[in-house]
Amino acid sequence: MTTEDKIWIGGGIALAIGGGIYYFVQKNKNDNEILQEPEADISETLPSSTSTPIKTPPLATSPIIPVKTVSELPVRTADTFKYSIGQEVMASGFNGTKTYDARKMADGNYTSEGIRKATFKKGDRIGRIIWVGRRSDGTFRYVVLRNGAFINDIYWIPDHSVIKPIGKILPTIPAVAETSGIDKTMLLKKGSKGLEVRTLQTLLKIKVDGDFGRNTENALFTQKGIKQIRLKDWR
Repeated sequence: MTTEDKIWIGGGIALAIGGGIYYFVQKNKNDNEILQEPEADISETLPSSTSTPIKTPPLATSPIIPVKTVSELPVRTADTFKYSIGQEVMASGFNGTKTYDARKMADGNYTSEGIRKATFKKGDRIGRIIWVGRRSDGTFRYVVLRNGAFINDIYWIPDHSVIKPIGKILPTIPAVAETSGIDKTMLLKKGSKGLEVRTLQTLLKIKVDGDFGRNTENALFTQKGIKQIRLKDWR
């Protein structure tokens, strides 16, 4: 092989190597440009990262706030438990009806010394109401007369809830108030009117209208033998 041949072969080899290197360099450059072009396009089309906050529209009316309500206890109406004088009653207490010794005071009212007199079983007939007393707290107390074979037993009923009426319920009449609102020294006679007369009519067990008329006078004369009276003298 001549020297000229060697030069041609060496130059060909060098040219091939240089061409290969050039090809790979250009190919990598083109690949990098292709990869970078989408990122540039996307970055140009995307909006700014700063976002505007969404405003909550104002309410047309103020919000409803639930209010916790506390149910009130029903008001106790004493008149619901008042029975009339002359009404027959029976024991209705779950554990029986406890009664106490009734003491009659000079003004016609009754009181109890707290001495147990008898206990009636539920359903037992006690007797007939002869007195109804109303205390300042609006509650009623009853005195019941039981006609026995030899004596008349009188019972103080301390609680309205342990008795029930027997038979037809009689219309209620004003109770004798256990308060100082009554003038017990007033002379009651025909023509008198007011609360004192109503109290007297209750004691006489007649129609109560607060008017001292002929019927009241006759009842007083029949029962006491007199035609006028002061409540403090009632016996």
